[in-house]
Amino acid sequence: MTNSINRRGLLAAAGGIALALSVTSPGFAQDPDFLNIGGGPSGGTFNVVATGLGDLLRGEFADSIIGVQPGGSGPNLLRVSSGDVDLGITSASNAADAWAGRDPATPDSPIQNVRGLMTFFPSAIQIWVDAESDIHSVEDLVGRQISAGQPGQTSWLAFNNLLSVYDMSIEDIEAGGGQVHPLSWAESQSALRDGQLDAVMWVALYPHSTVLATETAREIRVLSLDEERVAEYLDLHGSGFAEVTLPVGLYQGQSEPALTVGTTTFLFASDDMSDDTAYRVTSAIWNNLDRFQQTHALLQYIEQDTAGRGMFVPIHPGAARFYEEQGIPMDDPRLD
Repeated sequence: MTNSINRRGLLAAAGGIALALSVTSPGFAQDPDFLNIGGGPSGGTFNVVATGLGDLLRGEFADSIIGVQPGGSGPNLLRVSSGDVDLGITSASNAADAWAGRDPATPDSPIQNVRGLMTFFPSAIQIWVDAESDIHSVEDLVGRQISAGQPGQTSWLAFNNLLSVYDMSIEDIEAGGGQVHPLSWAESQSALRDGQLDAVMWVALYPHSTVLATETAREIRVLSLDEERVAEYLDLHGSGFAEVTLPVGLYQGQSEPALTVGTTTFLFASDDMSDDTAYRVTSAIWNNLDRFQQTHALLQYIEQDTAGRGMFVPIHPGAARFYEEQGIPMDDPRLD
């Protein structure tokens, strides 16, 4: 009995000390009970990156249960905003649309409570064709077999917006005997590789590893958009986008630079996340950047000049404090 009472007394005393430290010591940081990360479809880039991030954060938040859940650019915005997950990966274009009450949000429920932590890598509208194809412009897509994702997806919306600035529609493409197939990413790339599709359009990372794998069967190039059409796209649909030039050699068949529009992919949290937790997440990534960049080749994009830029949404105060301490430049938010 005495031993039991002593043990309880010691545990109570230890608990009291911990509580006192948490209240009185500014350097004491209590781990959150959970840190759930919204990634992407199984095997996709978002999911690979989120899994690597989870592994890294387990070293920083030893007392937290850290999980990685399937998601996607739009779903992650919805789930972080609602508190279903704590961290998410999304694109600046999706975030800008959601902020304005467009898909994945609604006009009655815009998503304006998300805050940026760190930019990970760029993505862009890309229309891939066989390097030997006679398709050289958006107008040449009339009468062809094409995939641009599925209705409701970011790429599907971007494709329709792109067609509109060319005074075209899906109906125009299909009126000439073509068809726009509502295929998944994997189905689209498989069909392009096998020659069943003439073109695939996607808002995607560059160079994308799946497209590089497609080049084991055929060399690929990206269509270049007209300069005036790019300007019109940015004027009408460009919230979260910017002009991008894809370089020669990006893909095996890319013998000329390709003009397009691009966005950034970034890590974010809600404004409910404590400044301390946001600071520690940002610090853990930056201070273990070499390890984190081994997760995926595209993470090599993270550097001093890019980490705090291109997110469009306001940067979380905790992340901003870390960047200020490190002298890392930050953009002013374009959405506020």
